[in-house]
Amino acid sequence: MPSPSEVSELRALEQLEAQLGALHDAGDTQKNMQREVIHALESEQKLVEDALQQLAMIERQTAADRELTLAPTEPKVRYTLPLLKKKSSLLQAHADERRRTRALLSAPQWSAQDVECLRIAVENERLRATALHTDPSLVDWVRVSMQVPFHTPADCRTRWHFFERPAVNLTRWSIGEKRALATAIDQANPSWEDAAASLKTGRTGYAALEAYQRGVKPAIDWTPERDAALLAAVQSLGPDWKAVVQQLGYPAFCASLCHQRHSKLKSTALRLGRWSAEEDAALRAAVAEYGCDWKRVEIYVPGRSGQQCRERWVGRLANIPEGETQATRRAWLPEEDARLRECVQKYKTWVQVAEHVGGRSDKMVRERWLLLRRRDEEEAMRQLGEPVPARRGRRQSDTGPKT
Repeated sequence: MPSPSEVSELRALEQLEAQLGALHDAGDTQKNMQREVIHALESEQKLVEDALQQLAMIERQTAADRELTLAPTEPKVRYTLPLLKKKSSLLQAHADERRRTRALLSAPQWSAQDVECLRIAVENERLRATALHTDPSLVDWVRVSMQVPFHTPADCRTRWHFFERPAVNLTRWSIGEKRALATAIDQANPSWEDAAASLKTGRTGYAALEAYQRGVKPAIDWTPERDAALLAAVQSLGPDWKAVVQQLGYPAFCASLCHQRHSKLKSTALRLGRWSAEEDAALRAAVAEYGCDWKRVEIYVPGRSGQQCRERWVGRLANIPEGETQATRRAWLPEEDARLRECVQKYKTWVQVAEHVGGRSDKMVRERWLLLRRRDEEEAMRQLGEPVPARRGRRQSDTGPKT
């Protein structure tokens, strides 16, 4: 029978063997992981080499295509594109910007397969960074985009940063989060990234901005007295909303609220139909003061929008002297009709015709030309003895020849 000391030695040997076996298993596992990482790196390196070879072939083909041959002259003279057209850095920058804009606008929608490819690619980049002893947080988005079809590096980075990161909280905003966001945001100079970081709930700056605009942003309880004060402030200061909110005593973030409320009040009080003499006088005075700034002009013409003011001014008042109205406007003179016929044959647009006729708008000269042309056609039909069709709103006997 073994002694107690021998039993303890045997137990110690068994524990040592178990520890050695565990270390051996851990070493095998680590070696397998290293083999997998090395295999993945070799595969990626092979893919990169293949892509570089394809790019080199494409560049050689493009260089061959750029060479233009002028035929059938003898001897053959060969020109290359750089000799025909000098490169411009400004044009190149403009082309790059258009290419980036087109890529962003034509970016396809993210499918479930694209999202899964993005997650696998980012995880592979982190494993690669760990194996190379670099910072895993620095992701090479160009390499990631090569594994996500039809998506640019910027598209992949935006999708990962705002939606697919494990640390991003995409759940519904709680009442406590909304209250904390309302107290954390600086109304004068809001920093959404800092506000989202102060919540410590995994929200992004864009999510904080979206939640603030939807439900956290304070509202103004508009009353008739406040509406009247807003209209008076805009009447005196114009569409300078920062100055308007300062005069009304509201915080700076209420500028957009005041703008929206003023637009709503204007839309509900808009008038349609004929313009009165008082409205024409107010429009003339506003245009004389502020020119064609219709956003400012509409403030001084109550009941009319900027579009209505522009149409009234361009279509009527700009070509009618002050003191005359649509009803008292002078008739067309024979000299004006002759000048109109000459200008129609000479110029291509009604704006040019109106400028050379003088005292008439493009709409007025067009309507006059249509009337003159219709009269000429009717006169030609009468000379040929053909029946003249009745005009709209008139009877046939009023326009046809008398019998």
